[in-house]
Amino acid sequence: ICVKWAEDGFLCEMFDAVIMIPLRLVQKKKSLEDVMIEYIGEDSFKQLKKSGGARCLMILDGLDEMHFDHQKNDPLFLRLIKPDCTMLEKSTIAITSRPHSCERIKADRRVEVIGFGPDEIKEFVEKSFPDDEDAVSEFRHQLAERPHLHGLCYVPMNLVMIVNIFKFPT
Repeated sequence: ICVKWAEDGFLCEMFDAVIMIPLRLVQKKKSLEDVMIEYIGEDSFKQLKKSGGARCLMILDGLDEMHFDHQKNDPLFLRLIKPDCTMLEKSTIAITSRPHSCERIKADRRVEVIGFGPDEIKEFVEKSFPDDEDAVSEFRHQLAERPHLHGLCYVPMNLVMIVNIFKFPT
């Protein structure tokens, strides 16, 4: 999202700023506020607070990688996820996590990213080798010979890597 916003203008009509914070960096010695200041600078952080986060998309990535005790004690994190938060009340906050960690977060909307099914794998492979049925057949044959590799293809990013390794073997 951040790259598409910066390079292609994706969501520019909605947001003037997109900030992604990897929550795994929030540790006992650092608060979310410290990490944000480190990422965007103290002046930008003060400006963000002053505006209430208006027209800002904050992506808090990896809630499951942030220690639960720290989540309970980090003042900025708690203010961001509370429905009555006034500090950055105008910002849009997206929190990414594995499903087991997000049950305690009150959210307006939840989205679950699921992997490819067999039809999506087939479609992706065919689109990866346009006008080359021999390559499609050979790729499918290689996957059939290696069931452990085929199992990895249900994760879209894995399939991208496997296809590229097949296309560019050296």
